[in-house]
Amino acid sequence: MSFFNKIILIGRLVRDPEKRYTLSGTPVTTFTIAVDRVPRKNAPDDAQTTDFFNVVTFGRLAEFTGTYLTKGRLVLVEGEMRMRRWETPSGEKRVSPEVVANVVRFMDRKPTETVSETEEELEIPEEDFSGDTFSEDEPPF
Repeated sequence: MSFFNKIILIGRLVRDPEKRYTLSGTPVTTFTIAVDRVPRKNAPDDAQTTDFFNVVTFGRLAEFTGTYLTKGRLVLVEGEMRMRRWETPSGEKRVSPEVVANVVRFMDRKPTETVSETEEELEIPEEDFSGDTFSEDEPPF
């Protein structure tokens, strides 16, 4: 029996990413994106809703997202859905869904209204931060 867990979302960042490091020094970045849900055909006009997804990135992707993402940016996030479980100090068990991303791509242009001289010199690397390595002759599946 095989299992499959993949999620692809396009949404806007609700706030700037939070970057921190694990005890072993691995970068970890967390952020939340808002994804609009399109109402069904016969639904009233005010039926549009927004879902919020917590996203976690690790390693080089965490460095990238912590440096270049800002509140309001439109991004595509690809990864897998996981359930984070923990226990509160009072002993209550909690569960929260989160997306562990392995690909994050910009879907809009870089904002120009707050560009400084140092930001103009920064270039986003052309490489893919997904961590997948395969040749063009070989399919990625």
